[in-house]
Amino acid sequence: MKTYTLTIVLKPDLSAEAQKKIGKKVEDLVSSSGGKIDKTESLGIKTLAYEIEDNKQAGFSRFTLTTSPDKVSGIRSELERDNNVLRVLVLEGSAKGI
Repeated sequence: MKTYTLTIVLKPDLSAEAQKKIGKKVEDLVSSSGGKIDKTESLGIKTLAYEIEDNKQAGFSRFTLTTSPDKVSGIRSELERDNNVLRVLVLEGSAKGI
């Protein structure tokens, strides 16, 4: 088991309930893969350096999770299929100092 930082970029017009639903989806994906979420952060709406799918702003959420390395690509690909998720970034290690 390794520690990963998962950052997802969401459409800026999502309701709070839709954001919670995506957070719950992340929790379910991680727990079903035998991992656990150590920390969850909502980083709010930020202005993007360039437009993504005609969006000048986006919502950011960050998760620190522990899971098996072979399960990470499955979690990532499942999140990328969600139409409300603009981008997914998975980094090995925790987000200390970010």
